[in-house]
Amino acid sequence: MSAFVAILSFELRTRARRVSTWVYFAVFLALAMLWTLATGGAFASVSVSLGGDKVWVNSPMALMALVGLLSVMALPVVSAVMGRAVQQDFETQTHSAFFTSPISKLAYLGGRFAAAVVTLLVILLSLALGARLAVSLPMMDATRTGQVGPWPYLWPYLVMVVPNLVFLGAIFFTLGALTRRMLPVYLTSAILFIGYVVATSLNENLDNRLVSSLADPFGLTAVFNDTEYWSVAERNSRIVPLAGHLLLNRALWLAVSALALTAGYRRFRFTASTERGGKAGKALAATSEPHGGGATGSPGAAGAPGAVPAWKRATSGQAHWLALLGPLAWLQLKETVKNVYFGVIALTGILFVIATSASMDSIYGTTTYPVTYKMIDVVSGQFSIFILILITYYGGELVWRERDLRVDQLHDAAPAPTWLPLAAKLIALMMVPAILQGVVMLASMGLQLAKGYTHLEPGLYLHHLFGVRLLNYWGLCALALALHVLVNQKMLGHFAMVLYFIATAFSSWVGLEHRLLRPFQSGTPVYSDMNGFGHFLERIRWLQLTWALLAVLLLVLARLFWQRGTVAGLRSRLAVARSRVTPAVVAVAALALAGFAGSASFVYYNTNVLNRYVSGAEQRRLQAAYERTYRSRLLATPQAKLTAVNVQVDLFPAERKVRGAGTFVLTNKGATPVQEVWVNLPPGQTLELRRLELDRAAELLLQDEASYLRAYKLTAPLPPGEKVTLTVDLTWGARGFTNEDDSHAIVDNGTFVNNQQFLPTFGYREEFELVSDSDRKAQGLAAKDRMRERTDPAGLARNYITADADWITFETVVSTVPDQVAIAPGYLQREWAQDGRRYFHYKMDSPILNFYAFLSARYQVKRDRWNDVALEIYYHPGHEANLDRMMAASKASLAYFTRAFGPYQHRQFRILEFPRYETFAQSFPNTIPYSEAIGFIAKVDPDDPDDVDYPAYVTAHELAHQWWAHQVIGANVQGATVMSETLSQYSALMVMKQQFGEAKMKRFLRFELDRYLHGRATENKREVPLARVEDQPYIHYAKGSLVMYALQDVLGEDVVNRAIRSFRDATAYQGPPYPTSLTLVEHLRRAAPPEHHELIEDLFERIVLFENRAQSASAKKLPDGRTQVTLHLRAKKVRSAELGAETEVPVTDVIDVGVMGKDGPLYLKKHRLTSGDNEVTVVVDGEPLTAGIDPLNKLIDRAPGDNVVPVAL
Repeated sequence: MSAFVAILSFELRTRARRVSTWVYFAVFLALAMLWTLATGGAFASVSVSLGGDKVWVNSPMALMALVGLLSVMALPVVSAVMGRAVQQDFETQTHSAFFTSPISKLAYLGGRFAAAVVTLLVILLSLALGARLAVSLPMMDATRTGQVGPWPYLWPYLVMVVPNLVFLGAIFFTLGALTRRMLPVYLTSAILFIGYVVATSLNENLDNRLVSSLADPFGLTAVFNDTEYWSVAERNSRIVPLAGHLLLNRALWLAVSALALTAGYRRFRFTASTERGGKAGKALAATSEPHGGGATGSPGAAGAPGAVPAWKRATSGQAHWLALLGPLAWLQLKETVKNVYFGVIALTGILFVIATSASMDSIYGTTTYPVTYKMIDVVSGQFSIFILILITYYGGELVWRERDLRVDQLHDAAPAPTWLPLAAKLIALMMVPAILQGVVMLASMGLQLAKGYTHLEPGLYLHHLFGVRLLNYWGLCALALALHVLVNQKMLGHFAMVLYFIATAFSSWVGLEHRLLRPFQSGTPVYSDMNGFGHFLERIRWLQLTWALLAVLLLVLARLFWQRGTVAGLRSRLAVARSRVTPAVVAVAALALAGFAGSASFVYYNTNVLNRYVSGAEQRRLQAAYERTYRSRLLATPQAKLTAVNVQVDLFPAERKVRGAGTFVLTNKGATPVQEVWVNLPPGQTLELRRLELDRAAELLLQDEASYLRAYKLTAPLPPGEKVTLTVDLTWGARGFTNEDDSHAIVDNGTFVNNQQFLPTFGYREEFELVSDSDRKAQGLAAKDRMRERTDPAGLARNYITADADWITFETVVSTVPDQVAIAPGYLQREWAQDGRRYFHYKMDSPILNFYAFLSARYQVKRDRWNDVALEIYYHPGHEANLDRMMAASKASLAYFTRAFGPYQHRQFRILEFPRYETFAQSFPNTIPYSEAIGFIAKVDPDDPDDVDYPAYVTAHELAHQWWAHQVIGANVQGATVMSETLSQYSALMVMKQQFGEAKMKRFLRFELDRYLHGRATENKREVPLARVEDQPYIHYAKGSLVMYALQDVLGEDVVNRAIRSFRDATAYQGPPYPTSLTLVEHLRRAAPPEHHELIEDLFERIVLFENRAQSASAKKLPDGRTQVTLHLRAKKVRSAELGAETEVPVTDVIDVGVMGKDGPLYLKKHRLTSGDNEVTVVVDGEPLTAGIDPLNKLIDRAPGDNVVPVAL
């Protein structure tokens, strides 16, 4: 024991004296403070959340997440400290002193292990300290913090940090001790991180929650799964318990730790002998460099572990050294990849592709076809983190290889030029990501074939992985080598690269959002089958050129500071560097500097001169200024409303521009004269305004370029009922490229642009206001509700989609290039070609909302009919897989909706595919733009009971909007989206139930329940009841599905449909005052028996959740051959406040009780249960397998997994 204590104390004293220990401490202290301050709204340019704006930054949940996530980021430090605990003795040749001393193996290993763990624990205590210090700073928003004691700061260490240090320490310590090398340690840390990434990927599937919780070695996935449905109130008050998935995770990985330590202890040889492998003992021999300096400052070394052939020794000159570059680079590469460790890396890449592709872009648990761009997304997305780690580690290994093997003096004495080893090592390092890209490319294509997908696109793989991604990696290779050379300390070199990655990841937090302020971050393009790489490559190529030239400058510095001999100290190194400055070096540096300046200037010219660059902070400032300046004035100023649009739209896909010219008729629909006309011009892109002219005398009252706003004062006020026409001629589109290149409305093939993006709107636009409470507070604005109360007169006077119009007449002529079809809402009047362009004239035969779109692409068309309605799907060639599903869903939906809710108002229905830059479908009058990413490549297996046919669902939902939005549109008040989104959800659910059966609905509703519970857990303002929803998707979509399905399940589908039909009949095409959810709920109450009015109140006007549980189920055979099943059930119902505070209320509901057999329900009926324990006995035919309460998850239950239990026979 005395030897153990002596070693422990010695190690602790030694580590406490090391500068690196306190550098690590300071860095993580700063990171924790920065993270906490950013989360707490201290930085105006940053919006960071750990569970929603209402979760305190020092809440138990936030502290658990902060400490857990940042401790994962400390993986490089943990691997360095733990791996070197024993390995350093072999590196410094001091192991024999310990091994020949009178100490035991247990004392030696135990002392080193314990000291490393304690050191890391001290370093990571900086996380809690940083969070605590940040909370006390005056810049912290006091409303984002709560009163918490020390326990929430300490608990994450007990359940996360300490177990992780024991586990990681066991792995790294054992590897370092047994292999006596650090490379296996570093590679293992990278593989463990990939394990974490894979676990989070698996977690996207509801069925994988337990597996993903166990697979994550750091425990974070388990924490998030155990707390995923906690409300804001719970996140602010509850300590994450050591139970459930977290307890299983900790037990599993601590058991792995014990096994690793036991195996390491048994296999460790406590002897003085050691082994070295490889070819590193061989040296180069050649003639001296002209200005060489010997062993202490010689600028010449071969830098590769191999000898130069004798016939080359007498050769001199650059041609000779250039000829040697390839063989030396090959030797360096062989030493890097020709070992078991690199094989493990390659295998990890293959396993990563297999694991992450299993749930690739699944929607409702249904995956897509493994098309090439999806596979590329997998291997160029999360897998890129793995490659970055390898670049960091191998960069250090290559620079330090000879010094680690103690043959550096032999190499440094060789007469090769200084650039030669540097160039050879750079090429070898550049080949590492190239090889891995090749491995994952072949693995991806193999996986495509294994899944039966044969449309391989090797050219696309090569273009993206090698023509784009690899170039980005190569810039980082140069950076890694340069940093290691300049820092000249291996661990600090690794840490410098880690700091670079952290700095670039968090650069936007401190306002560094411009691409030129993020070196070696060129970005990657989004590939679309429809539009290829589009325009995205232009900016990327210029940035890659810019960073390549910067890399040349860094490599010049590395060449000057390349370590040869025993030069030590900054002054000596500077002297050697000055001695290496030659005219050739100056010329190369000057050319690279000039090129870098020119390329960066061109990027700046595009992003800041040709286009308007606005940072996030500036954008929020502009939004706040707009609200302060115009809200009170414009909302109090009478405005005319838009009533007619006749516009010619000329699309120029290749130039990414659109010209809009036409007339906009405004009518004074109020009771007082209108004096002013306020026009909003399209923001965001370059605008060329040729004409903006009223047909009445008026003077320009205001021109605000920052807000894209113009105001005109009419010479003679516009009387009620009178009209004024605005004539517009403008061009809107792209010039060059922007900082983010986020505009993809107009593209070469697949244009999808709506009127609000490029045509004028009128009056005040509330959607321009800041919404987030933290953003508003940072700008000096009071918090505001998302929407007005349901009785607010101003809200009732306009619909929630357009403030400047009610219902309009619409006509347009759209032109495009000859090989494309241009489409807009309306009926095609005629089509013609003129002046090398193709023209289409569309006209609506009835009023529509001021919400329409224009699309253009090289389409193929699938046509069909339903009664007298023409059905068309415009799609990209090769995307035929789900056209029949979409067409069948269209027919079924039209039939159901017409029968249940009233006639379809149009003579046609069109689906139009657009590129995957957005992943939604959107309903315009008789026209549905539909992303290629969400339906056209879905892989639906009709025989799989778990597959949800989401192309059919999305089609039905969007078609339902032709009733719920395009016939009935809600007022701009709370609850507006109940009448559009929730009723569309209900309509689609009924079509799905009719097409696929109720069993499929359980799967769909389970995902909707997960979506709702997740949404309320991360709410940024407040959760409101469904009838008062404030455009919150998790409420109007997910909860809306659950509520409406439960309602029809109790009242009956026909009863609910009659109520909705009567609501539609009463409110269709209604103008001001627009309908509200009050009217909808009233129609439902009228249709329901009195005993269900409380249910309607719970569903629509309250926030109610259940915590039902099946405790047991037993069965016995009856004499008549049937089976009697006795269930013990527990029912609990809670009512939640807006931030999650809960109150238990009595259960008075009728709830499903079910007994399930092999082929489905043997019994499924509603029982009126009470709070607490309930016993139910039923008799069934057939053999029962499971039984429980609400087995199909129709209710909003926070723990649906315990609703069913196996039946004990």
